Amino acid sequence: MGEIIKCNFNLFNEGRKYTGHHRNYILESAVKVCYAPETREGIRLREKLGYLGHGRREIARKLQLSEVEPVRLPDGSTIIVENVPSNITTFFEVNGEGNVEHHQEILETAPGKVVAGLNASKVGGFSWACGGVDGGAAGATRITNFHGFDYVMNPGFATNRGYILENADGQTRDMILESICKTGVEDKAAERYLNSWVASAQLRAMDLEEQLEQAAIYEDAIREELEGKSAEVQTMKKALADEASAKENRKKIILECAGKSIVVVPEKVVGAMLSMAGEADFNEILGFFESASRVDLGTLPLPGQEKKDGPRLLPQYRPADADEYGKASAGYDFASDAPTFKAGGRS
Repeated sequence: MGEIIKCNFNLFNEGRKYTGHHRNYILESAVKVCYAPETREGIRLREKLGYLGHGRREIARKLQLSEVEPVRLPDGSTIIVENVPSNITTFFEVNGEGNVEHHQEILETAPGKVVAGLNASKVGGFSWACGGVDGGAAGATRITNFHGFDYVMNPGFATNRGYILENADGQTRDMILESICKTGVEDKAAERYLNSWVASAQLRAMDLEEQLEQAAIYEDAIREELEGKSAEVQTMKKALADEASAKENRKKIILECAGKSIVVVPEKVVGAMLSMAGEADFNEILGFFESASRVDLGTLPLPGQEKKDGPRLLPQYRPADADEYGKASAGYDFASDAPTFKAGGRS
């Protein structure tokens, strides 16, 4: 079940002073239509449908719409209009004081999503589609049937956002035709002019309605894309944080191993081990360890080694201040490309 929107208004209080239709409703007619068997059955069977705007009913010139309707254009051609509802009446009551309450279930359709968005933005409201006699501000307005609530931009009742359908009766149409004829236009020509104006306005309204629907669909697509991109960014941030943490741990391990090694690891070799940015760093590390592997550690005064006969160090590399075990403060360089060993063994 979709979202349920509950509305109420009073037939004798439009909530408007400077705008609106200011109709004088006959209360008895509204109560009679509300509780008529056909109205109650239609609500029970979920057949009192509403649309985004009154335009579809107006352009079809009838209140009860089919799934598709042929529409005649001013040039005489015909197009087929698809009528997709946006909401459905699930509750409708009118009491003796003229209070009207109705509930609208928003459907999971493209127009329904637009209605839900407009309602959430507090733009527009519901307007009932009823047949009858429109008396305007001077006469009495009587409704004779009920077909649902449409969602419009400028409803007549401010508290409910709803009003009777403009063309519920031919009286208003006759008044317009009369005004046109007073300008000197013949009756048939006036009828053509009016039909052309109405059709053009209604087609324009339908075009704007479709644009609004497409805009809502596009907005949903953009929102989904942004949500997906946001998730990707968060994943990338986590990956970068994990990589930085791993890099820091690697640096810590390398520096600790280099510090504890009996071999003095040159700074450029430590840098290559930390970087490992390419072949040059790899060759730097490989050269160092290959050089270290050629040194006979048995000749060095390392802790735990037994004293052997014969020279422990090559004479040309023995420091002058070395003691009988070859210990010295500066360490020993066994060849120009050989590693230096820390005096006294492991640090």
